[in-house]
Amino acid sequence: MANTLAQWHTEHVNFAKLLDILDAQLDLLHRGDSPHYELMQDIMFYMTHYADIVHHPLEDVAFARIKVREQSAAATIDELTKQHLQLHKLGDDLVRSLGDIANGSIALRASVVGPARTYVQTLRNHMDIEETKILPMAEKLLSGADWTAITKAVEHFEDPLFGRNTAKQYAAIQEHLARVA
Repeated sequence: MANTLAQWHTEHVNFAKLLDILDAQLDLLHRGDSPHYELMQDIMFYMTHYADIVHHPLEDVAFARIKVREQSAAATIDELTKQHLQLHKLGDDLVRSLGDIANGSIALRASVVGPARTYVQTLRNHMDIEETKILPMAEKLLSGADWTAITKAVEHFEDPLFGRNTAKQYAAIQEHLARVA
């Protein structure tokens, strides 16, 4: 239980670092400078292939169990679950847009900045609600048996960016994080 909650918290911290990088790149783009589109694309690819495939589905299973035990959390949990779907769609759209730009397509700044800012702000708000309301509730309400069932319900794989073995695809992100650390 505590291990899963600690992992989720750590992942939220890691996601926030990536959102900081995206924000900085979006600031460059907004000012008319050239951002590092491939870095932005790699971040969004990670978010759509780790956060959306492992992290959010595990949370959804936990959320469903919390909702059964704490009816007052139902509206918040329903909104967070809906946001997981929204974040996935926004993320997929950004991966495509950034990929097009990285491959030479011409795009208006606003076609990237607006959706990316929406993604960043939505995810930041989302994680804040999880951290302040839902994770403390999960710690209090869910048993060891619940956590075992939760972790078995979703296929898990090691974090390809922040895990023990960083995938080569994410080397540019790791280099960037090392430079700004």
